[in-house]
Amino acid sequence: MSMDKMNRTYARRLGQLLASDDGAAVLALLQALRADPGGVEDRPLPEVEAGTVAVWRRSGEDYVRTRESRDDWRYWADLDRLPLRPGHRRVVLLGESAARGYFYDPTTNLAELLGECFEQVPGTRDVDVVDLARTNATWGQLVRALTEAADLEPEALVLFAGNNWATIDLSPRQFHELAEAVRTGGYPAARLLFQRYVLAHARHVLRALATVAARLGAAVTLVIPEFNLADWEEERSLLCPVLPGQSTAEWMDLRQRAQQALDSGDTAAAAAAARAMTELDRGTSPVSQRLLAAALLKMDPQGAEQALVAAKEAPVGIFAAHSPRILSAVQEEMRRACDEYGFTRVDLAREFRSAAAGATPDRRFFMDYCHLSLEGLALTASAVVSRLAPSLGGEETPADRLAAGLTVPAPGVQAVAHFLAAVHNAHYGQPTEVLRYHLETALAFDDGIAERLRDYLDYQSRSGPHWMCRSYAASASVPQLARYLQAGDTRLSGKLADHALRDVMVELLERRGVPVEDDYRKLLISEQSGPRVDLLADAVRAATFRERLGFGFGPARAHLVAPDTVSGFHPVLARPQDVRLEATWRLPGVEERSLPVTVEVNGEAVAVVDVNGHWTTARITVPARCWRTGVNSVRVLWPLCPSDGEQLLEAGARALERGEAPDSLPAYGHLHAFTASCTTGAPQDL
Repeated sequence: MSMDKMNRTYARRLGQLLASDDGAAVLALLQALRADPGGVEDRPLPEVEAGTVAVWRRSGEDYVRTRESRDDWRYWADLDRLPLRPGHRRVVLLGESAARGYFYDPTTNLAELLGECFEQVPGTRDVDVVDLARTNATWGQLVRALTEAADLEPEALVLFAGNNWATIDLSPRQFHELAEAVRTGGYPAARLLFQRYVLAHARHVLRALATVAARLGAAVTLVIPEFNLADWEEERSLLCPVLPGQSTAEWMDLRQRAQQALDSGDTAAAAAAARAMTELDRGTSPVSQRLLAAALLKMDPQGAEQALVAAKEAPVGIFAAHSPRILSAVQEEMRRACDEYGFTRVDLAREFRSAAAGATPDRRFFMDYCHLSLEGLALTASAVVSRLAPSLGGEETPADRLAAGLTVPAPGVQAVAHFLAAVHNAHYGQPTEVLRYHLETALAFDDGIAERLRDYLDYQSRSGPHWMCRSYAASASVPQLARYLQAGDTRLSGKLADHALRDVMVELLERRGVPVEDDYRKLLISEQSGPRVDLLADAVRAATFRERLGFGFGPARAHLVAPDTVSGFHPVLARPQDVRLEATWRLPGVEERSLPVTVEVNGEAVAVVDVNGHWTTARITVPARCWRTGVNSVRVLWPLCPSDGEQLLEAGARALERGEAPDSLPAYGHLHAFTASCTTGAPQDL
């Protein structure tokens, strides 16, 4: 055999070996053994192209938005040209979506409010605020924008960021360090290590800010973000990562006991059960901490707030999806950087508590988890300018006087912002009470927002994609809505089973004399009912982004993974009739032993089926009396399987060694297929 053919044979065999789990682990270990390039804190500033600032490029005396960057326009200020008036000084605003004024942007945003405040201060009326805040900005994109901003020669920099800094790319060595942490201390140890990586990235950003500011001789104001501690709840299926041994089952039992105690008013028993949960999960679950906070709310308010802070911190680093947020350690690092580098500090934790007489930050200042309400934006802008203006030659002006002088956006602008907040909160699994608050607020600002609610009921209920619906086009013509409702972004425009949100919309519109219920119910039935319904379709089973995409970051699965002991589905029926449910399922971690899986329809148990670790198909005929016209509830109640925690932790460690995100959340059931079909009433077949 020729050498060429031998080499091809060797290459093919090597590829086969490396494609296996063991081979991937060997390759990853070899990568980890290479010379360590050093930590992120030692990285130099990125090399940038002169004359380019984000999506704008210098053209003569102007910076013009380039067509090459069109796909990114919606993340930045909606400006064809940066506002650079001759003879005016410049203050550059950098940050993430909270700095963009998400939900209000582009009609109202933080940069505009800063500009209004500067105009009120004698000595700074010649200041232009250049808006370089970017929605979804990562720490790396932020450092690049900061470096490019030097081209504008600003006299001051304002940085409002930190909510997205937990989005980091791990090196091969870090993957292996995390794998060893999982082996030695489970996901609690990996979480603490991951948060140290996040803190290192935060230090890099702050050092970059100081470096650029020193080169420019520019003043710096650092806005330290805060989180909506009082109102925000994690999605119901973000529970707790894998625990060693049989601790997961024990934790789930304690969770049930804590909730039952809360429901019955026995806060002492609820607190005891919640504390027992935290001893097992060691800070990795937001559920145990929020249960503890609820139990302590009246008897120990300070302890309750500490539990809410712990709930915020819990999911960062357990390899499960969660909303953006800033870590307490990063907040502390930002405070330290202000002292070290001489930055002016605007600490929103302090500002919001001061404005609320010490109360825990809530919806008064936030629209969701981190995006600010109009009051939050006004408070932030006025605090920044009150402290920054003297370094620019302006008079000292109290922040409350500046806030009082700001232009109040039109009622229609505020109505749209709260409508969008209701949609966003719904798709992050927030309680109905929060959705109602934002929708009622929207309608109170402007009755005209009722048209946008009607649009939503239409395009979210149709089977066709949003971009094919006239109702969607009508809503997308509103600038604020166009920024949010992007047809190309399926996360924001895909179909979801958000019936709780739509039901509140219908209720509020009907209460105001807008007759929508009959037409909406008819549309829903005509579009989503049929002789056979796929219960695994997004529009039937997924009420939130993460229910559609999954809570993990590992490889996609060809089946539904149940992250909780209850999986819900919402088929639409034209009329009550006999329906056959057909499920292909299995129980992960269970071999030949079978355990009972219960199926409920509209709250009534219709079948109990023995299921084991092998794929099997069950057919259940549910009589017409169990169904109702319109939206129905089908629930699968999974048993608590006796899983081997050590085996699952080792599988997670091996995934990390391969450079993959592990399946850190326990799986309580697998569904490969689940359908509902109309039938003539065939006998039950299990």
